[in-house]
Amino acid sequence: MSLSVDGTTLSCKGAIAQLTVAFRGLPPGSLARVRVADIPSRIDIRAWADRHGHRCVEEVRHGTAFELVISKGGDGSADVSRAPTDGPAPS
Repeated sequence: MSLSVDGTTLSCKGAIAQLTVAFRGLPPGSLARVRVADIPSRIDIRAWADRHGHRCVEEVRHGTAFELVISKGGDGSADVSRAPTDGPAPS
């Protein structure tokens, strides 16, 4: 595991901020274990990962807390190929 973030005592924004900073220095494919205390934080971490081209490769529930393993994708930027468009998809 490349890094661990214990977000159980942080706000969701705090856990995401720690992940964002830590992921900057890691190569694609690196793994981060993130612990969060509640369902809204779990949802936000997964959404952040998806928006930035990362993947949640494992998730385990421990009572009301969650442990997620996030794999860093590409260069960490959003995947523009999955961004919504205003018109129909090209044929």
